[in-house]
Amino acid sequence: MGSGMRSLQSVRGTLVAMTLGTVMLALPATQLYAQDRGGFTFLVDIGAGVQNDTAIDESAAGLAGLNFGIGGFLNQNLALLFRIAGTNVSYELSGGDYGQTSGVIGTSLQYWLTDRFNVEAGAGVGFWNGHSEGDEGLGLLLGAAFSVFNRGKHNVQVGAQYVPAFTSPGAVHNFGFTVGYQFE
Repeated sequence: MGSGMRSLQSVRGTLVAMTLGTVMLALPATQLYAQDRGGFTFLVDIGAGVQNDTAIDESAAGLAGLNFGIGGFLNQNLALLFRIAGTNVSYELSGGDYGQTSGVIGTSLQYWLTDRFNVEAGAGVGFWNGHSEGDEGLGLLLGAAFSVFNRGKHNVQVGAQYVPAFTSPGAVHNFGFTVGYQFE
């Protein structure tokens, strides 16, 4: 075999070894960077929102967030958070556009079912605020999120939230479809 052929085989062998080595290192990376939950946590998310105000019998689409949470892990899978979540929309009413923010400020428990999927439930002060009016009452928070990227304590998540505010003269139902970041 000529030296040119040996050189080509050597290059090919090196490329195959490098490719296999890269694949072997990439495969266990998901295990190498497993979730490292514990201690302090915070999250922030934003997305598309839908708000249904039963007092005016209307629905409108707008912004979900900027939602926020801060707290700590009680154990490996359970966190207690102070949360602010809701929607901001503009209704097209007969008198013109009417901007309204609605949501909840309270506490929630976040439970991680797997390394990538969590659910959340909480309660607090539900609210809605329009141009020069507003009201407060009971508010709830129900949500779920999936980590599309995680490295140690860093997560990029997509999620869905339902945040009803039970106020006078009627309930405001807030639905959010969000993308966000959580440090855990």
